[in-house]
Amino acid sequence: MLLLKLSRPSLVFVVPIFALTLYCCLTCVDFFYERSEMQREAIASEVTRIEQHLIKMQHIVESALVIQDSARIEQEIALAATDFNIMVYTILNQASNIRFANHIVWRNSKAVDVIDGYDPVTHKQVSSLNRPYIAINLERLAVQAYYPLDIKFQENSSDLHDLIYLEYDIAPLINSVNKDVQRSAIRSSAIHLLGLMIFLVLLHFYLVRPLKALSLQASAVTNRARSEELEDSNKPIVSLFSEVAAIQSHLSGFYEKLQLSEKQLNDSQQRWLFAVEVSRNGIWDWNLITDEVFLSDRWKEMLGYHSDELKDELKTWQAMLHPEDKAEALNTLHKYLNGEVEEFESVHRLKHKSGHYIWVLDRGMIVDWDSKGRPVRMIGTHTDVSDDVRNQQAIMHQINHDLLTDLANRRALLDELYRIKEQKQSGSVALFVIDLDNFKMINDALGHHHGDRLLIQVAARLSSYFSNNALIARLSADEFVILAQGLSDDQSVAKRRTMALASQIRQMIGRSFHINNQTLNISASVGICVLDKLSDIDPEQVLQHADLAMHQAKEQGRDAHVVYSADMERVAQNSLLIKSELKNAIELNQLSLVYQPIVDREGEIICAEALLRWQHPEKGNIPPSSFIPVAEGSELIQDIGHWVLSETCQYIKRLQGEDVELGSIAINVSARQFNHDDFVESLLGVIRQQGLGAGSIELELTEYALLTNLDIIRQRMEVLKEAGISIAIDDFGTGYSSLSYLQSLPLSRLKLDAAFVSQIGVNDASNSIVIAIINMAHSLNLQVVAEGVETQQQYEFLLQHDCDTFQGYLFNRPLTADNFIRAVKSGKDLSLQSAG
Repeated sequence: MLLLKLSRPSLVFVVPIFALTLYCCLTCVDFFYERSEMQREAIASEVTRIEQHLIKMQHIVESALVIQDSARIEQEIALAATDFNIMVYTILNQASNIRFANHIVWRNSKAVDVIDGYDPVTHKQVSSLNRPYIAINLERLAVQAYYPLDIKFQENSSDLHDLIYLEYDIAPLINSVNKDVQRSAIRSSAIHLLGLMIFLVLLHFYLVRPLKALSLQASAVTNRARSEELEDSNKPIVSLFSEVAAIQSHLSGFYEKLQLSEKQLNDSQQRWLFAVEVSRNGIWDWNLITDEVFLSDRWKEMLGYHSDELKDELKTWQAMLHPEDKAEALNTLHKYLNGEVEEFESVHRLKHKSGHYIWVLDRGMIVDWDSKGRPVRMIGTHTDVSDDVRNQQAIMHQINHDLLTDLANRRALLDELYRIKEQKQSGSVALFVIDLDNFKMINDALGHHHGDRLLIQVAARLSSYFSNNALIARLSADEFVILAQGLSDDQSVAKRRTMALASQIRQMIGRSFHINNQTLNISASVGICVLDKLSDIDPEQVLQHADLAMHQAKEQGRDAHVVYSADMERVAQNSLLIKSELKNAIELNQLSLVYQPIVDREGEIICAEALLRWQHPEKGNIPPSSFIPVAEGSELIQDIGHWVLSETCQYIKRLQGEDVELGSIAINVSARQFNHDDFVESLLGVIRQQGLGAGSIELELTEYALLTNLDIIRQRMEVLKEAGISIAIDDFGTGYSSLSYLQSLPLSRLKLDAAFVSQIGVNDASNSIVIAIINMAHSLNLQVVAEGVETQQQYEFLLQHDCDTFQGYLFNRPLTADNFIRAVKSGKDLSLQSAG
């Protein structure tokens, strides 16, 4: 076996044999070359002869056409036609009609109809360029000549002869040449034939057969034949050439590597297909040289297109980019291509076929470079992230907005205040903190659904008015904030503008709201903080200041607006202290009631109003104006109200026990109390428990208590009226009541506020207002109680205009329980024995 390997010849010995064979091949090539050259020379000679003939014929025809000598032309054509190789000899006009021909039957015929080789297009080109055209038509074995004629001197302009068309048969010429070449080739082929046969035999045994075996092996590998076939094809090949054996060895090694590579490739392809299918990504492949882009079916499907609807080019992607995203996306791509960033990743919008835009995450990488290191190919993916972007936008919106009203929230408000601080913009800024008075009562009475709808309407009303240069936010359940910017550089002007805005806010909220066929009326307490030096503001502190001013407005009786001042810190601390001590005031017997008589037109005491007093052991007498607003702002008013009712009932029983005849005693009921769900049942329960008649109690409500749901208020009042309890409107004229309330509610009395009584006699307008209120009340069958009567002039004026009853210092100050009983019994003026 070793000797066989050593005795195998190399291709070095085969090359001479191959050279001899190559010589034989070259001999054959020489035959064809020689034949071709001889044919070319013979044809060229014939073409030259034809061209010389056409030059002569051109001159003859042009001369004959000038003198209109048709006979001369026919004679010349007939003479030329004696050459039997001339197949076509015609003279054509511009319309391609045959005027003269070597066949008489062709005359006046269309050349296209009778001559197969004629081309009218070539005719027109030759005539227009005035340049002859001679071509060899190897299919027809003919020379085709288009020779132009000068039409300048032809007299018949309607029939201009502009071309000589000739076809000359060269088949006889070629046959003659071929016969000469063949005779020469036959003499040499006989000599080479024997050598060629010997070469083929050797080539078959020593090279062709081994190579064929190798070919079969390679074919079996590439065609993925069965393992049995591969084993048969891989059998050793007996060959004289070492190169053949080396090829077989390399082929076997390649086959083993191919199997391993195929397995790895198949595994990778399966993983890639699985990853693409699961991710639902679109694939793109960009050729940077040609700008061609392969777009996968999934890529097109994302945008609503079929696989054949989009052109595979970069402009397709660019045209779909959203105008707002296009510059940034292209800039990111160019930065990656220029090596400024390590990866290409862009989130942008692409236009869907239906017209809307979808968000995509576009990622890609360069996979091929040219010899100079420049990128030439880039592959990437598109992922539809529309849902993710929308979710992120929704999350960001939720982070900065209130879910119920879609207004800005506390975070957005503080961000805006910080932005104002950093930018140091010109003009004053005002912060309004708005709290809806007794909103909890609406929630309790109507339910949270109606409360939410009310908040939405309030937000819409504020948003419609403050649409420019203002931020509207909702901080808590019933607390809104308005940040008004750019008021004025002049502080006095800015403050006037602020106060005007605060009044407009209260008026807007004070207008009726209609929800589910129910009319709701509310009021608002507004706290204001005006910012002059924007660079020095602390957003958190500014919000606290405005909130403090809002609480101050509530303590002043609600339905008001207050501008923050430094003194409010002290007032707030004092209110906090009062609130903490007021919780224990009932248990420590610090609260008491005094009674202010109400007299009729004759000055007799007919009823009284119970007034609350707080005698603090350290601070002394605390006026109601200091602690009542604090109580009404919290749940303390419920406990205090219940105590007042119980004490009043007990006092009425004492009066009855001492045979004091009195119509009724009026007690003040806050809006929070009256709008509580169980107020009516609790009130009647206490009266029944004390064994009193319902008519012995009169309720005094401020107009503010009516600013909720009118239907519910009416229902409660009707229940109380049926039970025998009378209801009076206290401090009439200071709130937002309307005649519609007075008409629809079962009221008994109307108490004219002391603010109007004090103006009696000041001017005619004040007198007219008092007269109008008294007349209006009487027209509604309501009695009128004038509060705060302090002078005889006021009393006489009220008497003159038919006021029913009176209350004030002119008659009596508020009296202690004992003094009130003595006053009723004696009928004397005990104003000097007041309770303060």
